[in-house]
Amino acid sequence: PTLLASNTTVTENEDAVVMTCYTDENSINWLFNATSLRLRERMKLSQDHTTLTIVPVRREDVGNYQCKVSNPVSSTEIAPVELDVKY
Repeated sequence: PTLLASNTTVTENEDAVVMTCYTDENSINWLFNATSLRLRERMKLSQDHTTLTIVPVRREDVGNYQCKVSNPVSSTEIAPVELDVKY
């Protein structure tokens, strides 16, 4: 599995970020700074949970994002993507 971000250095209240978790697994959980991501109103998950969109980005969004993929046998955490927000 791979995690890609549209941009990792963004400007507060101006930019959006789209993160996509590429995997064959169908169980995907998102982590923010190593804990389960709590969606805010500016965050949207795609129906299959592979894509996380944040519009607009704010300074509280700074940190590490990961997707954790799992199947009945095992789970894997993808290397984090660090988001940096300029303000």
